[in-house]
Amino acid sequence: MHNIRVQVEDLTPVKKKLDISVPAEAVSREFKAAYQNIRSTASVAGFRKGSAPMNILKARFGGHVQEDVTKRIIESSYSTALSERQLMPVEAPQIDLKGGELTEDKDFTFSVTVEIQPRVEVGGYRGMELKKEASPVSEEDIEKGLQNLKEAAAQFREVERPAGEGDLVVVDFEAFMNGEPIKNGKGEGYPCIIGEKSLLPGFDEALKGASKGDVKEVDITFPENYSEASLAGKVSQFKLSVKAVKEKGVPEVNEAFAKDMGCENLEALRAKVKEEIEKHKASEGKEKIKNEILDKLIAAHPFEVPDALVNRYMGVILSRVIENMRAGMSAPEDKGLNIDQLKEKYRPAAVRSVREDIILDTIAAKEAVQVTPVEVETSVRTIATQRNVSYESLMSRIQTEGAMEVIKDGLKHEKVFDIIIENSKPGA
Repeated sequence: MHNIRVQVEDLTPVKKKLDISVPAEAVSREFKAAYQNIRSTASVAGFRKGSAPMNILKARFGGHVQEDVTKRIIESSYSTALSERQLMPVEAPQIDLKGGELTEDKDFTFSVTVEIQPRVEVGGYRGMELKKEASPVSEEDIEKGLQNLKEAAAQFREVERPAGEGDLVVVDFEAFMNGEPIKNGKGEGYPCIIGEKSLLPGFDEALKGASKGDVKEVDITFPENYSEASLAGKVSQFKLSVKAVKEKGVPEVNEAFAKDMGCENLEALRAKVKEEIEKHKASEGKEKIKNEILDKLIAAHPFEVPDALVNRYMGVILSRVIENMRAGMSAPEDKGLNIDQLKEKYRPAAVRSVREDIILDTIAAKEAVQVTPVEVETSVRTIATQRNVSYESLMSRIQTEGAMEVIKDGLKHEKVFDIIIENSKPGA
């Protein structure tokens, strides 16, 4: 919509109030177009389509037209105002009609309050001094890698003896409290390795020394941060029935093991392990450098961030925190905090995430960074492999949830880091 008048009031650097005035002639045109549309489509008794008098159309459809034209004028003029003033909103606007209704022969004035994307001029990212630490792979690293492979290839075989440290015990269990069964407190064929994290603290200890066929009754205390609040910190009685005791059999690292791992010989296996460790160390090193880059860019470019974006990131963070709490994996310092206290604690992290994204997006636009469909597909295939799901199912989920832009933004940000690292200087 053209010929509108716009006045912008800066409430904060990222919050604007737009007073928008639409001239009477533009309002009149919208009303005429709306009634013309109704005249050509509506059925009015006693008149052919397209010939009903205007006074009858206004009497019958005036309320609907008023609402429809108001909506269209606001949407059109708001969009024009944003374009004229080069503003990028980050939330839905708050609209104030100032108590005045839209009238056919008068100027229409309303105000809009909206948070916008901050305009940030980012410089100094080329030629940045960065600490690049070499991380060579030692023989000790390779030996540890081989040991990890060996442990991962270990298999359990059943033995006829009491269970000891490191053994896997297959057990049926049922939990009671005050003689009553606990809801969802029953399991069959549960595998528990003695000495490792299990269902509950002390569960594996209760099975130490047990043999196949043994039935035991033991008291076990639920953790204070247990996901089911009614059980947290309380003592319950567990009935345990041992179905099998299995001993861990670890293979020897030799030529046969190398072939089992898909390598020609032991030397080739060692070379493969070294290559994987090099990739891991390079990835860890890059993550450190990326954090250093972000620390420096954020320190050099202070700017206010919109609450709408902070709240969006806060929602993601709190969802993860609450999910961990339900799974009994919350951080000890989060215990007992209510939702407002959690918001206060994690707000700095949300603000940091907003700053990072705005700075990286700004550099990506400045450097005209692009992402190709092939790069997107490769990224999604990598994520699918990591999550052990099919590429097709993951891609379908990404498209359904509208998360494709998140994938593309992540790839753009990686390219920005590469530009900065490639053009950096060695730091002290």
